[in-house]
Amino acid sequence: MAPSPLARIVVPRAVAGDDRARLVEWCLADCAAVVPGTPIAVLSSSKATFEVEAEQGGFLRQLCPVDRILEVGDPFAEIWSSVPEAATIAPKTSPAADGPVITEKARRLIDAHHVSLDHFRGRTVVRAEDVEAILHQAGGAAAPVRRYAGETLDPAADWDAALGSEEFARMKAMLTGLRRRMKAKFDRHVSTSELLGDRRELARAHGFGEGSSVYDECLILGSPQVGKHCWIGPYTVLDGFHAPLQIGDYSSVGAGSQIYTHNTIHRVLTGGRVGTFSMATTIGVRVFISPLCVLGPGVQIGDGSFVATGSFVEGRFPAGSYLGGNPARRLGRVEVDGHRVALIPE
Repeated sequence: MAPSPLARIVVPRAVAGDDRARLVEWCLADCAAVVPGTPIAVLSSSKATFEVEAEQGGFLRQLCPVDRILEVGDPFAEIWSSVPEAATIAPKTSPAADGPVITEKARRLIDAHHVSLDHFRGRTVVRAEDVEAILHQAGGAAAPVRRYAGETLDPAADWDAALGSEEFARMKAMLTGLRRRMKAKFDRHVSTSELLGDRRELARAHGFGEGSSVYDECLILGSPQVGKHCWIGPYTVLDGFHAPLQIGDYSSVGAGSQIYTHNTIHRVLTGGRVGTFSMATTIGVRVFISPLCVLGPGVQIGDGSFVATGSFVEGRFPAGSYLGGNPARRLGRVEVDGHRVALIPE
C-alpha cells in the first residue's frame, strides 16, 4: 500500500470576512523535519499577515509555490511520517518594493519597542524571531520614541535642567507660601488651582447667587442658574448647556456628583440615527446632594430633599423626599424641626 500523508494543512480563516490568502514564504524547506508548534509558512490576507504552525510532527511536503493565492480551506502542505517522494521545490521571491511582509506577532514587537524597519532591508518576511534577534543584539528593548506636540524628545537631553532654573525656584517658593497660608488659615491641603483662585470669586464670575462657592475642579457647561449660599464641591459636573439647569438657594452638591440636562444614550446605541436627548433639570432650595451621585436630564427634586451617596436619580420627586439607590427611589421623608433634622423611612 502506498504511503499517505498524516495530515493536510489548509488555509485557516484568520480574520472574519477574509476568504483568500497569499502564501508569502515557507518557514521550512521541502521535506524538512517538523516538530509540533513549528511555524510552517507565512500567509497574508487583506487584513492580516500570520504564521501557520504544525499541529503534529513528521516531514513537510510543500504543495504549492510562494505567491500562490489560496482560498480558505485549500490545502497547501502535508505532513508525512517519512520523507515524501516527488517533493516540490517552491521558488523564492524577492522583497516587495514597498518593504517586507510583517507578521502580526512581529508587528506587535516592532510597535512595542519602536524598532526601525531599516533592520529588515532585503527581507521578504519579518517574523517575531527576527525582531527578537534585533532586540537581543541591542541588549534588550530599544529605547522608546517619545513625542510631545509633534516634537521627538531626545532621552539623552538634560530634561531636569528646568528644575534648577530661577523661574522654577520662584514658582516653587510661591506655591509653598500659598500652601502654608492655606494650612494656617483653613487647616487643609487643596489642588494648585485652588491655591491660585477663590471659590467665591469663581461663583460670582459665573453668576451664581450671593455667598455661593464652586471649586475650580467643577466642570461647568453652559450657564447653570445657581442660587444663594450654595456649595458646589470638587470634581462635580453642572450641565447647563443643553437645557436649563436650576439649583435653589442653600443647596449643596457633594464631591464627584454630576447633574445633567442631556444624554447621548439613544444617539450612541442607534449609531447616530437619533439625536441627543435634553430636558431641563431643577433642584429645589435646601437640597442636599451627597457625594458621587448622578442626576439625569429632566430630574426635578423638591425643596428640602436629601439624596444619599452613590444614587442615580431620574424622575420627579416631591418636597421633603429622602432618595437613595440605583436607580434612586423615595426611601422616606425629611423632617426638619427647628435645629433638628431627621430622615424618616417609609
